Amino acid sequence: MDPAFQAALAANRNAWRLFHEQTGAPKQSQEDVLLRLIRQNQQTAFGHEHGFASIKSIRDYRKQVRIADYERFRSYIDDLKTGAQNILTDEPPLMFTMTSGSTGEPKLIPVTESTRASHAALTQLWYGRAFADHPTCATGKVFGLVGAAEEGRTPGGIPYGAASGLIYRSSPGWIQQAHALPYEIAEIKDFEAKYYVAMRLGLEQNVTFLGTPNPSTILRLVECANRYKQDILKDIHDGSLAARFDIAGDIRAAIASRVSPNRQRALELEALMRGEEGLRPKAYWPNLGLIGCWKGGSVGVRLKEFEMWFGPDMPVRDLGYMASEAQMSLPISDNASAGILAIATNFYEFIPESEMGSAHPVTLTADALEIGVDYYLILTTASGLYRYDINDIVRVTDFYEKTPVIEFLRKGRDVTNITGEKLHVNQVIQALKQAQETSHVSVHRFHASADVAQSRYVFAVETDAAANPQTLLGFIGELDAQLGRLNVEYAQKRQSQRLKPPTLWVMKPGWFERKMAAALQRGARDSQFKAQLLSTTLEPTEEILSVVEAKHSAP
Repeated sequence: MDPAFQAALAANRNAWRLFHEQTGAPKQSQEDVLLRLIRQNQQTAFGHEHGFASIKSIRDYRKQVRIADYERFRSYIDDLKTGAQNILTDEPPLMFTMTSGSTGEPKLIPVTESTRASHAALTQLWYGRAFADHPTCATGKVFGLVGAAEEGRTPGGIPYGAASGLIYRSSPGWIQQAHALPYEIAEIKDFEAKYYVAMRLGLEQNVTFLGTPNPSTILRLVECANRYKQDILKDIHDGSLAARFDIAGDIRAAIASRVSPNRQRALELEALMRGEEGLRPKAYWPNLGLIGCWKGGSVGVRLKEFEMWFGPDMPVRDLGYMASEAQMSLPISDNASAGILAIATNFYEFIPESEMGSAHPVTLTADALEIGVDYYLILTTASGLYRYDINDIVRVTDFYEKTPVIEFLRKGRDVTNITGEKLHVNQVIQALKQAQETSHVSVHRFHASADVAQSRYVFAVETDAAANPQTLLGFIGELDAQLGRLNVEYAQKRQSQRLKPPTLWVMKPGWFERKMAAALQRGARDSQFKAQLLSTTLEPTEEILSVVEAKHSAP
């Protein structure tokens, strides 16, 4: 065994023992995190303005720092972008991560050395637990996409990009060698080209672990390999990189230097293609031991499509509750999307969902939570976000030792309301699932819109090409009925005809991909793209293939 790998295993065991110990005393662990951040940053501009020097407890902190969203921090971050220091933290930002904002202007989140180190440590802890449970993963290559560490620079010369790229580039050499893909792929701007190159390189290798946050990205990768299978076979056979893809010359040269003719592998893949299923990862990666991706929230609806590509028995483990602002949980099981709250990484406060919006909401620490209750999460991080409302709702599903196990449910305030029905996105997701099972219609993509002008809900879907109008009529009727069962006020409003019957828009093939491509052009990050499943925005009518109106009978 490689000495560096051996040392890493020993370090991981020690890290786990410490983490386990901290979960037994969440109140003390959390107070330690908070007071360390306060002491470290009391001489910053934010620290001076909020009296950090006099903060001695969680109660003091709550008195002197109010809960706020990103806009409260924007002016401070604008200063950081110019190169100013000691603004939010005593550490200068190594970079900024960029994510979409509520106002349309992107948010830049500082990443300090402390942030990078804590993210890397939690990621390594995840790998240690996952690979211990699935030893096959350690026998081959890790396949995963990271984002470009630098997509641009601020006026002060500080890079902004993806933290995953920064962590990859700063990893030890032996870790980078364990990856199937070189960093250069992150620099490819065209997503079709990026996916092609990733799969062209990946199909040559013994991939035993596949991990990237969004399950939609995984599906796009394997679909890409199947779509371009002839090009991939030729490239592997010849040791080339197809000229048809838009790849910058220096990146193409760097990747081309890593490949050579591999006729034997090309013949093996050609044999796999002779079946009716095409080129599928369950055949070309037979030693794949685990998939790591998000399983909860709106993105998790696509997990059911994995079986077709990977087989029915492929284990999938959630990578953890994470966002541009922070990493917040550590899943240690394949069974659900929940993970142990990362108790020593950030300071957390929780507001019961029922309290959000009140003048003086109850604010709880991690030791005071209850199983089955949904909470809005308030973050304090090493990046300089203090009592930051991330607008996420999490649920406590269990406890590990004395620390809550949480799962991400949805973005906050995910409710539409045409006439008092107050429809939740979770109700839409559940109703859609039940309607599919009952009507035997498979929906691949969807977006529900509250059409306030027409007092109805519109469901835009990509569905089976074989679904006939009568089947689709049954589907939208069942969806209407399920919503009424899940939401009594929806049923009441339908019965009183204050809500008209819902409408089904069957969208043209590729509608969602075009929608996603447009979002990416506006600055969204592919690996973290989360579709908004319920809104008041209607899809463009030019994308409609057919329209099916539900019957007028109320659910």
